[in-house]
Amino acid sequence: MDAAESAFRLLCTGPAPLALDCAAIGHGLPRRRVTLIELRNLLLAKRTAKAARDAVWRQLVIAAQAHGAAWVLGAVGVGLPGLRRAAGKLMKDYTGDPDDIDSEVLAGFTARLKTIDPDAGSLAIRLMREAQIAGAKVRTAELDYATRTRPQWESFEPRQADRGHEDLVLAEAVRDGILTGEEASLILSTRLDDMRLHEVADQLGESYFRVFRARQRAESALISWLNARHTRKKAEICEQSQTPSAKNRPENPL
Repeated sequence: MDAAESAFRLLCTGPAPLALDCAAIGHGLPRRRVTLIELRNLLLAKRTAKAARDAVWRQLVIAAQAHGAAWVLGAVGVGLPGLRRAAGKLMKDYTGDPDDIDSEVLAGFTARLKTIDPDAGSLAIRLMREAQIAGAKVRTAELDYATRTRPQWESFEPRQADRGHEDLVLAEAVRDGILTGEEASLILSTRLDDMRLHEVADQLGESYFRVFRARQRAESALISWLNARHTRKKAEICEQSQTPSAKNRPENPL
């Protein structure tokens, strides 16, 4: 979110900074044009009335929907304190890449910003809720991956001393047609080599969200394959334990 903050500050400086006519908005706000960065500080102040906050957010939504990218970023900038709090709550006990949650929180916010009814009321709360829901999906997917996959990794042999055996499992998944080589490489680099997803997206020349969803699909297929294989392995062990060996079979009296 630091990049969004930097871009927001640039938009609020110079000869034509993003600003709203607060004289027209009223509700105790300064009777002049106020830059969005100053307006953000006003909205954070406890003395600012809820009616003023709602009126400002209504104007921000209208501007973002009517005037495009600059005002979308302006609305994001005004909402950044709340967006940071939402992302921070989702980070507790999260073992994945923090940028994944940040990116999804921002994406959820901006997607809803473009479609929400400006007259819906409580716009800031509604937008933050959508942002948190989007971030929570990433958190849930990551925790699900960690919970379901790590025991599966650990159930396979042999191990390699230098890395472990996760890469061998991925190679086997490719041989079985479960993953493509590109999908295995994506999982390997971002899950095992600590490469950040946005770095991979930059290298591939793809959007972050396209790469994120590609990894989600690949991991879902991998987990299903691992679970099925683990179930088969347990069934084979159970069957072997129930079948008496030739050594222990009773001799045929005939």
